[in-house]
Amino acid sequence: MSRAAPLLVLLATVFTLLGISPMPAGRAAAEEPLPPKLDVAAALRAFETQQIYRAPGAVAYFDTELIRRELTPDIRVLIAPFTGPMGEGGNYASHDEHFDQVYDQLMRWSERTGNKWVRVEGLHVSSSEGVAASPSDLAELRRVTARYDVTDLLWLVIRHAKGVQTASGSPNRPAAPVVPATPRQLTELERQLREEPVYNAPGRDDPVELSVERIRERTGLRVRVAALPVADPNGPMAHYARPLARRFPGEVVLVAHGGWLEVAGAHHDELVSARDYAYGRYEGGSFEQGITMTDRIGTVLLRADQLLTEHPFGRPPPRTSRQLIGALAPWLVGGSAVVIGGTALLRTLLRRARRARADREALREAGAEAFAEIAELGRRLLDGDGGRDAAAAERHATATTLFEQAHTPAAMAEVRDIAAQGQRLLREERGS
Repeated sequence: MSRAAPLLVLLATVFTLLGISPMPAGRAAAEEPLPPKLDVAAALRAFETQQIYRAPGAVAYFDTELIRRELTPDIRVLIAPFTGPMGEGGNYASHDEHFDQVYDQLMRWSERTGNKWVRVEGLHVSSSEGVAASPSDLAELRRVTARYDVTDLLWLVIRHAKGVQTASGSPNRPAAPVVPATPRQLTELERQLREEPVYNAPGRDDPVELSVERIRERTGLRVRVAALPVADPNGPMAHYARPLARRFPGEVVLVAHGGWLEVAGAHHDELVSARDYAYGRYEGGSFEQGITMTDRIGTVLLRADQLLTEHPFGRPPPRTSRQLIGALAPWLVGGSAVVIGGTALLRTLLRRARRARADREALREAGAEAFAEIAELGRRLLDGDGGRDAAAAERHATATTLFEQAHTPAAMAEVRDIAAQGQRLLREERGS
């Protein structure tokens, strides 16, 4: 979706190891539309006559009457679009450029006029008073990402700007309901998923593009994905994932509502943990820059695969003396046969040892190159305030995770390429 600013062509490389093909090979980043860039000068002119200004391309919803009642004459509210990813080819070449063009200009206006501002950039809510608000629990996170409803966060930041001590973190207003999907709704979505395992509903601006066959080859997971539009901020939102999963036994069912992802089916606990990890890890960047669901699903599946295949304290216990003697007994009894065939066996073992040594050396060299790329990407993220750059941060996390799982030179080479793609995302026009 244009407001989510898709993660450019590097997605095709990032999730190859998971069997995910988010976009055709060779598709240029420039072909992906960016969110409209905020015209700060126009916003400041609007502040002269309006307390609330919605810039073109803004996506956030809020209860206008409730928010207006909270405003004092010295507070202005700016509703801005997602920034899109920071970097060459984006709306902002770097976080520093975004700071200079947006935050610094707003602060200069605030100092000049004596007024305060509250800004909603994408779904990220902050103020001239140096505070920002984020969802406090999963229910609020779902409301913000599925409905793009920032009313509670905006209300809280405005109250803080007014100097009001708030006992409750949200206004007293009814929450839009989440209801079970009707049998008719379930049957229709089931039909769509049987026809195509990745289904993008009409009105979905951020289509999900995955290769479920490759995902199954890589992880063993049989996945079906339904991508639905942003939910009505005030209407009921149907819950599909769990009842749908019962119609696809043994499979993983993922249902996206806007920027929210329901998970259900096989390995439910691991999937929920992976989903929560992905949203917690990348909340700041994705709220400001935009959520790309193909990328988010890739992060969730990668994390779930890690949880399913890597276990703490997973090494077998050491064998007792009795177990060791029992295992050696057949060799002791057949010792003469070993001596007779020893020469041929020795040659075979030596050849295998040489091959193993060469493989280890190649893996060590490839691992060193991959580690160097990951370390350099990490340094660039820190230098460029990369913690807020969801695209590059997810590339770094993906490369780090796959580095731990790679056991062949070819796998290490793919990890190195992922980290290199992340670095390219962070390059500015000056080629740094």
